[in-house]
Amino acid sequence: MSAVTLKTLHNHLKLLENASELKRRLPMSSNQRTLKECLCETSRLVGVEEAVFNDAQTIAAMIGAQRFVMIWGEPSVTDHVARVFDNSRMLLSALASAANVENTTVAQMDAGPHQGGAMAAHSLGWARPSSQTPTALAQPGAGREAALDDMKSLLSGNAQLTCRLFRAIFEHMLGFASKYNTPQAGNSLVSDLTGSKEHSRSFLSTALFILGAEVDREHLMSFMMQEDLFGMPIFEHMLLNRDYCDAFLSFRRLERAFMGSPAAEETQLRNRLDTFNAQFGGKPYGAKILEAGEQDKAKIDAYLAATDLLEALALTPWCMSLNNAVSIASSNSIRSASIIAKHFEHFGRGEITKDRANQEIADHLLAFARQFSADTKPA
Repeated sequence: MSAVTLKTLHNHLKLLENASELKRRLPMSSNQRTLKECLCETSRLVGVEEAVFNDAQTIAAMIGAQRFVMIWGEPSVTDHVARVFDNSRMLLSALASAANVENTTVAQMDAGPHQGGAMAAHSLGWARPSSQTPTALAQPGAGREAALDDMKSLLSGNAQLTCRLFRAIFEHMLGFASKYNTPQAGNSLVSDLTGSKEHSRSFLSTALFILGAEVDREHLMSFMMQEDLFGMPIFEHMLLNRDYCDAFLSFRRLERAFMGSPAAEETQLRNRLDTFNAQFGGKPYGAKILEAGEQDKAKIDAYLAATDLLEALALTPWCMSLNNAVSIASSNSIRSASIIAKHFEHFGRGEITKDRANQEIADHLLAFARQFSADTKPA
């Protein structure tokens, strides 16, 4: 992996901001692939046996366990999820196999303005900003590094990394898919999203965050700051105007018809939150989540959807805020899940509109990012 640097990786990923070039690399056919076909093509793309990508745990890592069900040993998803899956697969394929992107992107940048557009939660050990940026990063124009032909040196044989990148792409597309409701257009979703400067910038930031951690974790955040790929504008592109209710709560509401006992439901929920929190060094949560004897599907669904959302955001640069928050107090992530769950629950009970719930959740996540990404001095 020594041939890959943050600079060459960034230059390669600039394809996401080159709308015309990216569109040229996308499949011409408008026929949507089935889930099984997409899984097979993804396995071939990264040189992994098909059985790996047909495994339920791998599929869960790619799209979330709540969004599919195994029926007679085969994964089954809704038409909506299948459409987003296929578009995510097309974008990943374009990124993984595109060659010599640096030259086409730099040429377009020289011509003038252009249209355009994580790592899992294991973010412990990130270096804090220093007073001096490393010389190699402070002078990005010094010298010329070889172009990165493709991402196969990073993704080949690495199903875990492929799943993280795919999941991040999928979650972003799913969150905005309802705004581009043209399922008959095949690749219209990926074209529409990557044709937007805001979406393309968000894709670029997240892809560099995930893949860059494999290349040079120590200098990744300073490099991203230097390239304006981390900060409030990126968080706005990532969080605002997103449909959280359709992307998360809708799947939880349809997941089960009947609940277990209140004690069993709370135990499972607590274990899920504690497992998530532990990835950032957080301690187990001791307070009660449900009231004594309460058996409320709407509340459980809301909490599970909130946890799903936090896990998805933990793939993106937003997780740096989460990591900082948990380092201050383990309860911060649980408090955030509770706030998000409250909005989901109010929507689920018909007390607020979907637009209101989405806006409240986005506002909370943006405030969270602002508060815990800022350089604060000890009191």
